[in-house]
Amino acid sequence: MPSPLSACIVLYRCGDEVTDALRCLENSNIEVSVFLCDNSPEELTADKLQWSFPGVTVLPQKGNVGFGRANNAVLPFLESRYHLIMNPDVTFDPGLLSRMVSYMDSHPNIAILTPRVMNEDGTEQFLPKKRISVHYLLSGLLESRGRLFRRWREEFTLADLVIRAPLPVEFATGCFLLIRTQVFQKLQGFDPRFFLYQEDSDLSRRVLEQNLGSIVYHPEMVITHRWARENTRTFRGRMRQIRSVCKYFLKWGITW
Repeated sequence: MPSPLSACIVLYRCGDEVTDALRCLENSNIEVSVFLCDNSPEELTADKLQWSFPGVTVLPQKGNVGFGRANNAVLPFLESRYHLIMNPDVTFDPGLLSRMVSYMDSHPNIAILTPRVMNEDGTEQFLPKKRISVHYLLSGLLESRGRLFRRWREEFTLADLVIRAPLPVEFATGCFLLIRTQVFQKLQGFDPRFFLYQEDSDLSRRVLEQNLGSIVYHPEMVITHRWARENTRTFRGRMRQIRSVCKYFLKWGITW
């Protein structure tokens, strides 16, 4: 009988940090079919991980095909009710996934469930929860430059609210999102035109535009995310980010 839950982690020069994420999946009090989509097969990281986690399925890619395209490689193999997309730098408690699945079971109108994301020091990572726009993107770059930009950022991430109950939102972070497998398959996964960045914004928007269900942020579902963000600190990473934003606005139209 297929597992009710599958999970995919994309590997790209992630070193040993993915071991903690896999240990969390292994220790979960719900069965999980785990896939590793390996964007750096030359490093043999996935081969080593299979010795420690023999139940995982490794899907080697031809090279770094991007986050969305690598995640899409699992589509032909999914037989679960729910599919978890998560980064290799995420950890969580053993009961989290069963609670998320139970909540989705009880709320069939929800297409995606997105959690509260914490830093390792216990502070919250206020990630976007609204649809992206020009001024919201500027707020992330310029929030240290003035009160107006900080206010925009707080609006974008809902950091200006005290959220104690599940709340419908417009964005689910790609670092950790639980989606109904049928919805993910109907959408044919991520849009492969997004190599990295904004693929989660696009997926979230397609879910809502096609009326496939709601996206719900649940503050009692909590993960820890290291979120080093080294890619955005390089010129190449910044340009990749800009290209993804341009692709998003060309696809959906520019909104201020």
